[in-house]
Amino acid sequence: MAEVASRTPSSDDPFNEAVATTGLFLIMTAVIALAVALASWTLSEPLFAAMSGAVALLSFSASIFCFKAQALESAPTEVTV
Repeated sequence: MAEVASRTPSSDDPFNEAVATTGLFLIMTAVIALAVALASWTLSEPLFAAMSGAVALLSFSASIFCFKAQALESAPTEVTV
């Protein structure tokens, strides 16, 4: 039991993993929304194309924010006392 307590913390923090996974889902959403926007635009549906484009832009921006937030967090290091 003492071995488990004395382990060094790893960089696989659940919060970092959740932020990275959220970023991946958002980038996938952005790609799909962009495809829908382009398809709607070619079908002469400008309102639906604009809404899909806005969703794509918002999703892409949010995914970049998630990736930046994850990259700025420092990895835990072992402190010797």
